[in-house]
Amino acid sequence: MDLEELRRQMPEIFEQVKQDVEREIRRHRAGLSLGLIEMGIYRGNFIAGLFFAGGTMILMNTTPLRIITAEQPDIVVWSYVYHVLLHEYLHSLGFINEKQCRTLTIEISKNVFKDVKHPAVIFATKGLGAFFPKLHLIYAPTNFSLQKGVRIEKIKEFDKSSYQSYFI
Repeated sequence: MDLEELRRQMPEIFEQVKQDVEREIRRHRAGLSLGLIEMGIYRGNFIAGLFFAGGTMILMNTTPLRIITAEQPDIVVWSYVYHVLLHEYLHSLGFINEKQCRTLTIEISKNVFKDVKHPAVIFATKGLGAFFPKLHLIYAPTNFSLQKGVRIEKIKEFDKSSYQSYFI
């Protein structure tokens, strides 16, 4: 799967996340957006996604997205995006404590996918590095500067079911 195709699938993956969370913990929220941002990788570590309490945008790092789409099968790519969106969506629902959010991400992933060998369950239980090679590289985008701001690419029609029900 290439990154362009993945961008098109992200709204559908998010709809699945929302349905699964609603079914598992009976919570939901509307009006979120997704922004893709180049945050890089530093000595093999990276931030996959971010959500700022009180905000409405989930941010996802494109550097690991480019790596995983180039090196892994579609099911792993889909599961990675599902995992990151699930984790950040739970933050948006008020689960701000990182340990609590990780625990809930594991619980929901296990309940939804049932199979401990499913890539989404592996991401939740073993961490993001499970499907990434040992990343000893250091990459920080040349234009990355919090003082100057960064370019955020918004994914179109991201939380579309929220808007459909809002305007009906």
